[in-house]
Amino acid sequence: MVLVPLSATDDELLQLVRSWLDVLAAEDYQRVFDNLGYAMAHGAGAEGLRRDIQNYRSPKLYPGVSAFRVSDWRTAVGGNPKPTVLVRRYKYMKSLPIVRTIELDLPLNGSWSDLEADFVVTVQHAHDGDGVLALEDICAPQGDKETPDA
Repeated sequence: MVLVPLSATDDELLQLVRSWLDVLAAEDYQRVFDNLGYAMAHGAGAEGLRRDIQNYRSPKLYPGVSAFRVSDWRTAVGGNPKPTVLVRRYKYMKSLPIVRTIELDLPLNGSWSDLEADFVVTVQHAHDGDGVLALEDICAPQGDKETPDA
């Protein structure tokens, strides 16, 4: 479990999430899963992370490429000309305890993709000073995603 001070700035949240991109780039999916979980793993655990990155396809950004891995965000060049980097803040609601979301397009194979990693920060009570960081989803825009061959 990764605790996040709710007083963290957007830059601090991005720095924290990018540190987990480094773990993804090292292909340590188990460490990511053990610490952040992965809501969309559908019971597959760390293998679900690997699968969702590997199954990405973009004929526009990566024509003919079928093998993907997260690469270093510091050195990624080209690819998606406008990679998403977005922090959103929400007021605590008991029915939906998400108070922060961090959305980032992933660097894949050395360039920017449109495969988005969505992180959330949740709290249990309105007076909590820290939230829990989790990996919610890894997803591509539906229009660009192809179903990989079985």
